[in-house]
Amino acid sequence: MGTTCCCLNFLCSLEASDWISLLGIVVNSFLAFWIVKTIQNRLTNKRVLKDHFINEIKEIRNEYRNCLSNLYSSKTHPKTVLPWFKLMNIKINDLMNILNKKYKIDTKSLMPYQYDLQELVTNNEDFINQFKEDKSVLFSDISKVQFLKFQQDNNQIFNELIIKTIVR
Repeated sequence: MGTTCCCLNFLCSLEASDWISLLGIVVNSFLAFWIVKTIQNRLTNKRVLKDHFINEIKEIRNEYRNCLSNLYSSKTHPKTVLPWFKLMNIKINDLMNILNKKYKIDTKSLMPYQYDLQELVTNNEDFINQFKEDKSVLFSDISKVQFLKFQQDNNQIFNELIIKTIVR
């Protein structure tokens, strides 16, 4: 009971300036908490969004790696190639448009995979000659070297895209 009376006496003896200072401390504490929480949530949301885009880029990279691996190992059916490229173009265009709006990343970053690889495959003599049979295409060693060279020349594009997404 003694401590309660002491606290009440202390509060009653405070002057107006003391009350204003006390109120200022409470308000500043609340504002500081609110600002930290808001900034932390925004940073978390930005990180989650970047992680999502990075995962999308990795998924597209893996799909192209599988495609190239299938081409190299003659596991590609020619009649499934064109629809697959169209689907990939839709995915890439969608992703790149969002990355361009959000992070100002060039929408043409993945053009070699969208167009050059498609052209390399669909204009390939082996592909054209075996298209009607719709069996797995057996690519010549020269064609396989072209696929490997394409992959060697363009594989870094995905890592560059991931870096641009992280940095911005």
